[in-house]
Amino acid sequence: MSKHLSHFQRLAPVLLIAILISACATKPPASDPVALAEYERENDPFKPLNKATWKFNVAVDKAILRPLAIGYRTVMPGFLRQMITNVFQNAEMPLVFVHELLQGEPKRAGVTVGRFLTNTTVGIGGLLDPATEWGLERHDEDFGQTLAVWGVGPGPFVMLPFLGPSNVRDAFGFAADRFADPVGIAIDHADVKGLQLGLTAGEAFDIRQRNFDVIEEVYASPDTYTTARSVYRQNRAFDISNGAITESEEEEEFFDEDFEDEEFEDESSAETN
Repeated sequence: MSKHLSHFQRLAPVLLIAILISACATKPPASDPVALAEYERENDPFKPLNKATWKFNVAVDKAILRPLAIGYRTVMPGFLRQMITNVFQNAEMPLVFVHELLQGEPKRAGVTVGRFLTNTTVGIGGLLDPATEWGLERHDEDFGQTLAVWGVGPGPFVMLPFLGPSNVRDAFGFAADRFADPVGIAIDHADVKGLQLGLTAGEAFDIRQRNFDVIEEVYASPDTYTTARSVYRQNRAFDISNGAITESEEEEEFFDEDFEDEEFEDESSAETN
């Protein structure tokens, strides 16, 4: 039963993409060049559905995930949160290794292998991160980035239910990664009831609480939808270029503060606003 549930979880993103692509907004006529130029700049032909999906995501987040994240950050010491994050990030390394090979980056792939072996053994299953102290830098790659390296354009912006901002290329890449992840495949073969669902939910929640501050900044903006779309695009461009793209000072500060992985410190209380 759990194996069938796991396959459904992996297929769900593909179905969501198909639904989004079927809901295209009307393109302005050539007789309205201003509206047409704005339409092309936004690259958001699904905007009505995207905005509705964003409102749904925000409602779910504020009702469930945000309060849980505040409680978690309040009661869980920073070093324990970091250890849990380390485990999830270590589990991503086999898939990152595959994508680095596909992107023609053997040196980076070698570093990723060294990092995975070091943290899995010396780091006690990934709980600790001695690899970083030893100069083995963490990389974050996915199939969306691999497709971009191969020359595939992003396609229209899409807002995925529960998952948030994306585009057609990255949404397809996300779905493909759900099928191809070596750790996910191993979990499927283990056929332990509820394990795949529990780990998927745990990883999603860890990402949410880890990005608590940046999400708060998005919520504080006058137009949360446009801000979320812009931040996503900037962050993806930064990731695809492996940090080679130079942002404006304001964007660079935003990345430095919010999108780099946080080193958790012990906190007696979390944000409550």
